[in-house]
Amino acid sequence: MFKKKEKGFALILSLILLLAMSLMGGALIVITSGDHRSNNNSDQYQQVFYVAETGLMQGEKWVIDNYLGHWMTTVPPAAESLGPPPIVGEDDKTEVDVAEYDVKVEEYNRFTALYTPGARGYFRHTFDRGPARNDTVITPTSKSACMKSFKNIDAKKNILIAGKGKLPKKENFINIVGPLLLGEECDNFETCETYKTENLEEKDKTGWNDAELTKIVKSEIAYLKRFEYEFFVVNSGSAAYRAEGSSIATTTSNIDTQGTAYKIYSCGIFYGKSRDDEGDDEAELNDGNVEILIPLETLIVMPN
Repeated sequence: MFKKKEKGFALILSLILLLAMSLMGGALIVITSGDHRSNNNSDQYQQVFYVAETGLMQGEKWVIDNYLGHWMTTVPPAAESLGPPPIVGEDDKTEVDVAEYDVKVEEYNRFTALYTPGARGYFRHTFDRGPARNDTVITPTSKSACMKSFKNIDAKKNILIAGKGKLPKKENFINIVGPLLLGEECDNFETCETYKTENLEEKDKTGWNDAELTKIVKSEIAYLKRFEYEFFVVNSGSAAYRAEGSSIATTTSNIDTQGTAYKIYSCGIFYGKSRDDEGDDEAELNDGNVEILIPLETLIVMPN
């Protein structure tokens, strides 16, 4: 009688174990997928951070170029360097202001007539080089998401930045790394169709054909187009500049002099996918919706 009561016990136990194993397997899948998604997000945040650092370096380069003269391929019009010509009666301008501006234009034309491009067609525009001043007003309505992300910038008030209206500057990351994937003759990475597949080592390792490599390159380009940096510069006023050096001369010493401090703000931005994210070069860069934004700032002091 006792043995008969144990009939079917093994089947019930198997079903219970099967259910337990199924629950454990499902839980492991959920945990694994969550970790994978978290790792992907972490990688994207790290990449956006690097893009923001690139923006800081571009901002520092802009400040230095402003002292030395920005690199150009053609002489800009006088209005770009001197500002727009004054109009009599507007903002209390008089004939004297117009005459003074005309003199500056003549001086500008004489100076720039001596410009000769270098071997690569570039020259430094040295006419208005020097310390950058805060000459551009940014209103609350014209502030970008990057500007609004800094806590020390009031989103409801005007701010003054440097750049003569050319800053803030936004640059898609594909314009920096694009030459690594595309031929040097491609100056427009949004429409260029010449891929440097012959330089990809994977071709020899895997035996992929050109069509497969082209698809991979297109996919990478579509992903890189979702990264962008934005930077702007603010003249923070005078600051101590310490010149350091060493020499066998007994009179050599470190000297503190006055310099000009610049605060450089930069953001790394990661946007959503464009409508066609299959690597089509004619597709939009991205959908314009910010998914990740990382703000960074730094302070540099330039000698006067």
